[in-house]
Amino acid sequence: MQTRDRVDGLSRTRRGALLVAAILLAVTVASCGLLEPEITGTGTIVFLDIEGGCWVIDTVDERYAPFNLPLNKEVDGLEVYFEGTPRPDLTGFCPGVIMALTYIEEVDA
Repeated sequence: MQTRDRVDGLSRTRRGALLVAAILLAVTVASCGLLEPEITGTGTIVFLDIEGGCWVIDTVDERYAPFNLPLNKEVDGLEVYFEGTPRPDLTGFCPGVIMALTYIEEVDA
């Protein structure tokens, strides 16, 4: 019976250590800003007639090429506030910084 208790005790110890490690990882990720969008701003949705067409968000400083622009926001000239993360691991034909939108809303011009 002692062997069984020892195995169960070791198992509980490992579970406790994994729980502590998971909590520490979550706190570290949250505190260093990895969960926050890296790109925020206001801009204008623009349709570019390139290779069949693509949609971009033009801002004062940059052009962004969101690969997940909602269909209801595909309106040429629409002013929007947006948040997202850059995706340097992706390539495309549309000019601009390729990004994944995490939030977008229409704003008054």
